[in-house]
Amino acid sequence: MVRVLLFAQAAVLAGTDSCDWLILEAQGAQVFWGWLLGLHPDLSALRNVCQLARNGEYLHEDGLIFPGDELAVLPPFSGG
Repeated sequence: MVRVLLFAQAAVLAGTDSCDWLILEAQGAQVFWGWLLGLHPDLSALRNVCQLARNGEYLHEDGLIFPGDELAVLPPFSGG
């Protein structure tokens, strides 16, 4: 299972700040996005501007996500 944390506008659009993704083997970021947008279609508005962080480190688009990871969906932040 992967713990998914949603921040800022992503949490607002999803109506929650977290959810769990059940996977049994490593999956790519694209597979994750397909699952997440199926669960929370309103997040498609942010898909092209959000970054993913896996266990506190930014995840590249071709990166892998493993069972037991913590994944953060990070929309653009503003302010100072």
